[in-house]
Amino acid sequence: EKPLWVREHSCPACGFETDRDANAAWNILSRGIEQVGAGRSESTPVETALPTGTTTVSAKRVVEAGSPTLKERAASAASE
Repeated sequence: EKPLWVREHSCPACGFETDRDANAAWNILSRGIEQVGAGRSESTPVETALPTGTTTVSAKRVVEAGSPTLKERAASAASE
């Protein structure tokens, strides 16, 4: 724990230095976002290919790996 008069944070591992209050605010924001589940998704990137001669795909036809839509489709297909 640092005394209040120390106004900078310096990372002992990498040497990064920043204002102590800004660093604390960033930590609080990051933990809050993590708690509400609004951080980065844990989906796995996948390789996709378009049919020959196709340059665009409608956004409504795109299904991301790990998305609820994809999981619902997989569960539906497995139960058929």
